Amino acid sequence: MATLVLALSFVLLAKAVGAESKQPWQQEWEKVTAGAKKEGEVRLWGDQEITHPDIVAAFSRQYPYIKVVTVTGRVGDLMPRIIAERRAGKYLADLYSGGLGGRAFYDFMRAGVLDPIKPALILPEVVDGSKWLNGEHPYADAEKQFVFMYEGSVAGVGLHYNTSLVDVKEFKSYWDLLKPKWKGKILLFERPGTGSPSMVRFYHNPQLGPDFLRRLLTETELVISQDRRQSSDWLASGRFPICIDCGDTDRAKKQGLPVDEFSPDNLKEAVNEISTSGNSGLALINNAPHSSAAGVFINWFLSRDGQTVWQEAMNIKVAEPSDSMRIDIPKDKVSPSARREEGRKYRVTGFLDPDPPAKMFKELMSKEKRK
Repeated sequence: MATLVLALSFVLLAKAVGAESKQPWQQEWEKVTAGAKKEGEVRLWGDQEITHPDIVAAFSRQYPYIKVVTVTGRVGDLMPRIIAERRAGKYLADLYSGGLGGRAFYDFMRAGVLDPIKPALILPEVVDGSKWLNGEHPYADAEKQFVFMYEGSVAGVGLHYNTSLVDVKEFKSYWDLLKPKWKGKILLFERPGTGSPSMVRFYHNPQLGPDFLRRLLTETELVISQDRRQSSDWLASGRFPICIDCGDTDRAKKQGLPVDEFSPDNLKEAVNEISTSGNSGLALINNAPHSSAAGVFINWFLSRDGQTVWQEAMNIKVAEPSDSMRIDIPKDKVSPSARREEGRKYRVTGFLDPDPPAKMFKELMSKEKRK
């Protein structure tokens, strides 16, 4: 009997020593994965950045005990739905990911429905800032807590053109849009519910500012469309040789249509910038019904494996140029238009207050309509 008691004591001691020898992150990770097994499900809301089948399949292979439920859509559509359901006492979403351009994601953050995502980062390869651009975690919010900006594609300049009608060599600056020859020939695609990302960037750019935006809106006879397909068609057909914020240019270009986006090298105010425009972020919804499973997904998605899968899916399957903020993964499949140049220093800008430019836009457009 004494021998049995002694043996059990050694077993318990060994377990205790083993537990104590584990790093704090390992103990936390075991706790989170155990919770995820009990929850058995994670709900991902957002655009293809988080709901693409390749991303879901890769995660499910590594964590088969977590069922993935996806709801696909843009932030301008999903944000009101999430908020409305929360008001009705329904907490359905765990995580949201999507484009940061425009104002919808910014308003989503200000609505107070997000939990800090930073405390959910556990795995050493995710926590290690040296694995990310500029040696630090990239956040879109000023608090550097809530919206993890995992995509760092070189900022699209927001200016697209018909290659048969525009000679890019004529442009050195955004200010060149104000030349009389372009009057009545510039189209603006304004995303319903999100506005124009470029209007916000123009307003806050110290080399452009409110004066440029005011003149753009009052001197160019700007035409506005809220139809994505219509905007792209008008640009490709030459009805408008220049379009601000037109979508699908890369896709149309691959189809042989005469469209392209200005290079940052053509516009001195846009060089070496990585902004929220054209890039994506990840956010943790507060009161998430499956918080542990959400934690597992966050760490996988931001890991080397997760970002490799995401980057390949976006560039190859979705045909959307996308470059991860992680610098330790291959970049050979990143579209040249989005790929950062190795060794070049990039300035990363997060959310910019959309209210002042939105107010100016509304006031000036109302005056233009009354003329």
